[in-house]
Amino acid sequence: MEYNKQFFEKVFSTKRMERYFNLYPGDEARAVLHYRCNLELAEAFYTSLSVFEVTLRNALCRELETMTGRPDWYAVFPTTPGLTRLNYYITQASKQIAGRHESITPSKIVAELTLGFWVSLLNSESLPFSVICLSELLPVGSVRRGIVRLR
Repeated sequence: MEYNKQFFEKVFSTKRMERYFNLYPGDEARAVLHYRCNLELAEAFYTSLSVFEVTLRNALCRELETMTGRPDWYAVFPTTPGLTRLNYYITQASKQIAGRHESITPSKIVAELTLGFWVSLLNSESLPFSVICLSELLPVGSVRRGIVRLR
């Protein structure tokens, strides 16, 4: 199979490939090579990003469990200003688990939550709650002391 402009546009879309072919007008092979290099670069980051996501998730869970004093720390979201909108993610996770006919447990909920949930948890709407949680994750030092003062 020949990997040419038509193949890449069919598989990945004309719009996605447009920037590569516009970058190398008249040099289809170089545009394809550039895209393939980007794919390889993304592949190289995949494992590190996966490990980072799991590490961040587990660290946040430990702190949230400690802060709330309960393994289902997300149960406080409906009554916590700035966090009510995150219930959507919890509901979706519960539906996914129930759809597999499994018991819904805190660890399964956490495992089912997407990176989007964790990003939303750390955004500016959730800031007061997030700052307290993050201050426990950061190493002792000037950054941590600065965050702790915000409490």
